[in-house]
Amino acid sequence: MTKRIEHKAVVVVIMATAFLFTFNQFLLITGYPTIMDEFNVNATQVQWLTTAFLLTTIVFIPITGYLSNTFSAKSLVVFSLSCLTLGLIIGAYSLNFGMLIISRVVQAVGAGIILPLVQTILFKVFPYERRGFAMGLLGAVVNVAPASAPSLSGIVIDYYGWRSLHWMLLPIVAIVLVFAVFKMKNVLDHQEEKLDFSSIVLSAIGFSVFIFGMSRISVTGFSDPLVIIPMLIGLLTITLFIRRQVHLRLPVLNIRLVKNSTFRLSLMLIFINMMLLLSTETILPMFAQDVLGASAFLSGFVLVPGTILLSIITIVSGNLFDRYGGKIISIIGFSFTFISLVLLNTIGIDQSPLLIMIYFCFFMIGFGLTLMPLVTLGMNALNDKDIAHGSAIVNTVRQFAMTFGIVALTTIISVTTATLDTPYRVSTYWGTTYAFLVMALLALIGVILSVFIKNNE
Repeated sequence: MTKRIEHKAVVVVIMATAFLFTFNQFLLITGYPTIMDEFNVNATQVQWLTTAFLLTTIVFIPITGYLSNTFSAKSLVVFSLSCLTLGLIIGAYSLNFGMLIISRVVQAVGAGIILPLVQTILFKVFPYERRGFAMGLLGAVVNVAPASAPSLSGIVIDYYGWRSLHWMLLPIVAIVLVFAVFKMKNVLDHQEEKLDFSSIVLSAIGFSVFIFGMSRISVTGFSDPLVIIPMLIGLLTITLFIRRQVHLRLPVLNIRLVKNSTFRLSLMLIFINMMLLLSTETILPMFAQDVLGASAFLSGFVLVPGTILLSIITIVSGNLFDRYGGKIISIIGFSFTFISLVLLNTIGIDQSPLLIMIYFCFFMIGFGLTLMPLVTLGMNALNDKDIAHGSAIVNTVRQFAMTFGIVALTTIISVTTATLDTPYRVSTYWGTTYAFLVMALLALIGVILSVFIKNNE
């Protein structure tokens, strides 16, 4: 009975921590225009608040398998929350834009550690037959953050300014940190690990440089040296990192897990899913505003009902996975996604933006039915001793997929807009239509691949 109570406290701590980090990631976006004015930076420069956060997390995520097997869960959670606390304080006192970027980097160190760690801990404390529910619960918690953070931060900024966002979040983080110090338990099993410095350097350089190159495509295009050279260096370094992990007896990231066919298939489907999610959430507000003539408020609001629906569906899908396995859920989910993208492709240039709201709800039903069940499916295919490394691989794939998807699909729109000799509204319409067509084909591939899923007994 005592152990069950302790595990409840562990679940509360890590769920609260996951929510705070996800909420914080989206908190400043609404304040970008105000930050641009105060520090005299342009739209490209202010995006470094997002890019720096992403680059830092992608550096730390691959080594969380080593960290989880070496350090206690309690020490990692406390360290991550301490990074968030320190980052918020630095952000609140930022005297210039560089200092604000540093605050985001410090916060991202904690985020890069905690995001894979949460999945690892949940798989440890929940029994095998309830892991679907656990992942569904996690999905519901972290999906509330993107929906609530921008709207809440917008209200706070209007009355108190962007710095107040840090002071608003700081007491909550401090409470969770104190709770973690006294209630968090060491639930992870430790294994023999060796810190290979060369692997860490290759990982940090490869992932960060590659992501940097991709992030420049939307600004300068494919042909710019600041795109081509970093991406080539990144790919070469990542290849060297992978080769080193395969040959090491104790790798920092156990790439050999990808040999498991079920785990490999789940990674492919997760990659498709995450490509589609962030791309859709980015493209639809622009489409509503630039093509359909919606206001800034309405173009953002069209995503809110679908995002709220996602949190509900995620919990439902977790329970469905525990009862029926991942195959049928994945087929149904990707089918919903495919249908929604086909419907989005039929929206005319003079139609109501409210159609986006309706079709996006279908999209989120599909996404909610697939993501966490696919994560659970892949992780269940691994031995318990490999869960920490499996979680690190899954989260690395998710970060790459989001970045790759948004770059590739927005590039389709940009190229079409620049190529067509038509008014901007018309060319943007056709560019978005082509992007939706490509996304629908990806969803259809997801349906086909889901047929090959083998449910674990």
